[in-house]
Amino acid sequence: MGIRAFRNETSLVVFTLLLASGVCSGQKTWWGEIAGFAGGGGNEIFRFNELEGSGSVTGKGYLTAGADLRRMFGDNFSVGTGVAYSHQFYFTSPAPGLGGDDDHGSFGLVTVPVTARVDFLKWFFADAGPVFSLQTSLSGPDNMTGLGAALGAGFQYRFRSDMFIRVRAYASQYALVHLVPEDYPRTLWNSGVTIGAGYRFIRLGKCNCPDDNSPHRRFH
Repeated sequence: MGIRAFRNETSLVVFTLLLASGVCSGQKTWWGEIAGFAGGGGNEIFRFNELEGSGSVTGKGYLTAGADLRRMFGDNFSVGTGVAYSHQFYFTSPAPGLGGDDDHGSFGLVTVPVTARVDFLKWFFADAGPVFSLQTSLSGPDNMTGLGAALGAGFQYRFRSDMFIRVRAYASQYALVHLVPEDYPRTLWNSGVTIGAGYRFIRLGKCNCPDDNSPHRRFH
């Protein structure tokens, strides 16, 4: 009975240590960034294989604003997401040979990207990843709800206070995969520049261990 009790107590101690270890490792310290931005640029609405004799859609540009959240993995790599709203402007023209006037319109688009980012040369970065788009209003062109891709590059300067400013040039192709069925779907291309500001923060890990080695925020 003594040996069995000893084994049970040993098993309990090992289990407790493993559980504590799991809690500690599950609450690691990590750095992140949160930012807001606004900007705009040019847009194109088109089919990859245009239909002969059909009317055309011409983009007139867009305006956008949003916020993003990024988690750092070391000094030069991070993964981020966020949400942005853009208002897309366009006009449609009748098919060649048909009478009629151009019809001007616009629609809203909510986008959620998931990007991987690499920082280099201290202040510069490049990012890329998939982007989900949700069209919020009806329009003459097809519904642009679907999956696409985004690619960007830019400049970010961080102050000693951990505040930063960012300029990003990017291009996005929305609705490469349509979630709203269309017989001959169009897609949306955006290219432009955003200007943003944000803050780099630290999320401190916390562990109720006898020797808590959680790092503390250092101000400079």
